[in-house]
Amino acid sequence: MTGHLVINYKTYIAMKIIISKIVLVATLICSLSSFTTDKKADAMAKAEAAKLAGFGASLFQLNNTYKVKLSVDKKEDSYLRIILKDQLGRTYYNELYGKKESQYRRTFDFTDMADGTYQFELVYKDHKLTKEVQLETNQDRVFILQ
Repeated sequence: MTGHLVINYKTYIAMKIIISKIVLVATLICSLSSFTTDKKADAMAKAEAAKLAGFGASLFQLNNTYKVKLSVDKKEDSYLRIILKDQLGRTYYNELYGKKESQYRRTFDFTDMADGTYQFELVYKDHKLTKEVQLETNQDRVFILQ
């Protein structure tokens, strides 16, 4: 035996299984990271487009309450449409805010609302932003803003 590598069949099969598992894990990691990157990139692109249009929004929970404050800044050149819907598409609030106004500030009370996911749809010119509120009741109500 000069210069030849001899590998028995069991070692060959074990190496093949290990290599295929490594390839599978690497593929899974790459696909998951690209999915989260795409989702983040899409959200960032929407926010950037809204900023370029002169339109930005924030949603804050008021401490120890089931109230949220919606703050929207826009230019004084177009109306702002604010719609609050649930996951079934039922509309709870719909307002057309002044063309000559630049700041929208309003507090929304979710105390009497049923558990579920609610979305604020903010439409300014041809741009649309969506802000989500999740309301869950176990024994204590949980409030999640996204």
